Amino acid sequence: MTLCLGFVLRGGVSDIQPGAADPWDDDLALTVRLAEELLESEVSLERLARRWIEWMDSDGRGIGNWTRTALRHLAAHGSPPASTGGQAGNGSVSRCIPVALATLNSPRNLISGSYHTAALTHPDERCTWGAVAVNVAAHCLLRGIGDFLPEVLDALGQNGAPVELIEAVRRVPLAKRDQLPVAGPNSGYVVHCVEIALWFAYREPDLERGLVWLANAGGDTDTNAAVAGALMGIRDGDGAIPARWIAALSGASRLRSLALRLVGLAPEQQTAE
Repeated sequence: MTLCLGFVLRGGVSDIQPGAADPWDDDLALTVRLAEELLESEVSLERLARRWIEWMDSDGRGIGNWTRTALRHLAAHGSPPASTGGQAGNGSVSRCIPVALATLNSPRNLISGSYHTAALTHPDERCTWGAVAVNVAAHCLLRGIGDFLPEVLDALGQNGAPVELIEAVRRVPLAKRDQLPVAGPNSGYVVHCVEIALWFAYREPDLERGLVWLANAGGDTDTNAAVAGALMGIRDGDGAIPARWIAALSGASRLRSLALRLVGLAPEQQTAE
């Protein structure tokens, strides 16, 4: 979830500002709709696209330019765009985590599910395999494997993922925080987002400290914090999330219920707020 919707204090952004009944912007709104589709008895990429298009048309807050373009193409043609025209934004990784949750008990579907849901709007190998990288890490953390990098590298290497993405993953154990590609003109680049998220899940032991740092670091703060926060939250459990953040987030119990249902720990009726 996006945990960097905050207000500026003298020391920077440190808390969530309580908002309206539905304060969710694109990262979380699209993630929730993916989660809801994955809970259907039979998952349909066509129906998932419709869910995203309906949200774009009715709300669309914060939606990235390319994601909007891709969803408009889907609405007009009934199929994804053939390519991104060289763009490789981080929208594919901002919403991918539900696939890792839903495939916890069926790991053979992890890679294909991550890849194809990402390709629906981001048909670029950096974007699709970036989503795979994040979700393999999440899958490891869900199983209590803190050293997730070997499995991530194996999944990427065995499937011919872009070398640039593999090299970014390999930098994670060696890089220092101030060396991460957080700000700058390419701050929304998917490879950078993957590297940042994996670094924080692998190297930063304190979830709150890590997310506050990301929220104030510049660049694409909301998506960097959303993806890194998802991985750190899986690693540490929701007890590591400050209670004041959860209290300020509208729909928190709905999000928790969706997550529990995805991993098979809650019954169907627990979807409501």
